[in-house]
Amino acid sequence: MATVFTPNTGDWDLTPFYAERLGADYQNDRQNFRDRLERALQETDLPKLLLEWEQLVSDSEHMGSYLTCLRSADGRDQQVAQELASLQSDGSRMRQLEVSLSEKLKQLSEAQLQELCQNPQLKELEYYLQRLRQRALWQMPGELENLAAELDVDGMSAWGRLYDQIAGRLEFQYLNAKGEQLTAPMSMKVSLLEDPDPKVRKSVLEGSNRAWQSVEDVAAACLNAIAGNRLTLYKRRGVPHFLEPALFDAAIERATLDSMLGAIASRYELPRRFLKLKAKILGVERLGFQDLSAPLPDLDNSKIAWDQAGKMLVEETRATYPEFSKFCQESLAQNWVDWSPREGKRPGGYCTGSTRLRQSRIFMTYHGAFGDLMTLTHEFGHAWHTHVMNQERPLNTLYPMTLAETASTFAENLLLDALLRAPATSPEQRLKLLDSRLEGACAFLLNIPSRFLFEKRFYEERAQGEVSVDRLKELMLEAQKETYGDSLDPDQLDPYFWASKLHFYITELSFYNFPYSFGYLFSLGVYAQAQKRGEAFLPTYERLLQATGRRTAEQCAREHLQVELNQPQFWLDSLALVEQDMQQFEELARDVYKIA
Repeated sequence: MATVFTPNTGDWDLTPFYAERLGADYQNDRQNFRDRLERALQETDLPKLLLEWEQLVSDSEHMGSYLTCLRSADGRDQQVAQELASLQSDGSRMRQLEVSLSEKLKQLSEAQLQELCQNPQLKELEYYLQRLRQRALWQMPGELENLAAELDVDGMSAWGRLYDQIAGRLEFQYLNAKGEQLTAPMSMKVSLLEDPDPKVRKSVLEGSNRAWQSVEDVAAACLNAIAGNRLTLYKRRGVPHFLEPALFDAAIERATLDSMLGAIASRYELPRRFLKLKAKILGVERLGFQDLSAPLPDLDNSKIAWDQAGKMLVEETRATYPEFSKFCQESLAQNWVDWSPREGKRPGGYCTGSTRLRQSRIFMTYHGAFGDLMTLTHEFGHAWHTHVMNQERPLNTLYPMTLAETASTFAENLLLDALLRAPATSPEQRLKLLDSRLEGACAFLLNIPSRFLFEKRFYEERAQGEVSVDRLKELMLEAQKETYGDSLDPDQLDPYFWASKLHFYITELSFYNFPYSFGYLFSLGVYAQAQKRGEAFLPTYERLLQATGRRTAEQCAREHLQVELNQPQFWLDSLALVEQDMQQFEELARDVYKIA
């Protein structure tokens, strides 16, 4: 007798989205969305078109979040996969509508644009309209943009899909602690690099790189094609430099990026200091690339039950941020989180939501590790960011990636500092907490800058022609040596990081790297002010979060923090918090591990 497949919708409550799974309410929404999209493509009245566009964006987000939740809860559900593909196929029509809107805005004079912004139904959207018009200045004529959107399906996006297929199917062999040869999917590489046995970690990196070497020509072809396609379009669109679109998407200026990267480079020795001390603790002269996530030896790794994790998050943040604590407690009670491990559940974690509902949902798989508690806290930070924007218009909730990590990192710091201060926390536990925080600092201050250096130099060379596999490996190693310096063994770096890192192959946007470092340091700067001013700062913090969808990063910092991001001082002040953590880590390491 055949087994009947029963889809799993997860631990979360999705009935506020639609009472019945893919039921009549969803089907009606889906058909109405298609009908309104087609009518909008024929609309000529600009104010009406803009209002309809905002509604379409909100409805697309609502349905997309719902389907993504269902798909993540059970990746075997083919009906949901088809629905999601159908909604995504409407993306090209939405892109055509956005191109039409941009064209209309581009044709307006400054006086006409200001008159449009004064329309009572649109005046809160001035920032969004100005940015949409700016984007239109880097746009080919409408017919060519529509052609580019159609060709993208079988062009740049196809290369991205090819890479995804290769990465998804790739397996590698490694030796476990017993010396047995095992085969693992590439998706297991990151978790296996956290193995306490150094021989296992080295075998994992070497084995995974042998696997990437077997497909290096295909990976290089994908990378060259994606970058080449992008550079060709930039030239046609009149984009002055390949960094400009990434800076625009990040809502920052080049001077701000240079200021941040310069501040990080001036303090490379700070995260390097941590890696050198960790090498001493692990009993080696220098760490290898495979050791960056190595656990500290002889520390308590006991599990934290799910109910206890939620309780810790709520209780440990109550004293410093009562409203955030209350929000977490209420959201957990309303089952906003899909947390349980089970068959068919997809890997990863995220926070998604709906501006129609003004609610969020959190997806993760909780195994009881401390890192899982931090993931829960991180994602609740994103949910809180969305919550404080509940009074904003849908188009004013579209904040850039540079500001997207502000609330999530802030939440992590709240919990970590509360645990570090707690009298019941032992020196060993404090050391583990600081190790987790400083490991993240190394990623943001060394690894991410190395990715940026590699990608920038790759694009510079790709503009002159295709870049060979050997040259890609050289560029990757040069970037790693520049940022990590003498903190890593030069013979144990990762020349295939360009192939294994998915971020380089994202076709929707380029330079999916520096916004992470920006978000990390920006959040630290915000948190530093919170530490100085206490609870009195929290309303200012919330106003900053509310403004992230209608101000540039520089404007947010200037208006709410009274700082200039194109100057190094803000970034150096943020790095001072990392220095404080490092000093505590050094003191505890001497006591716990008796290191001179």
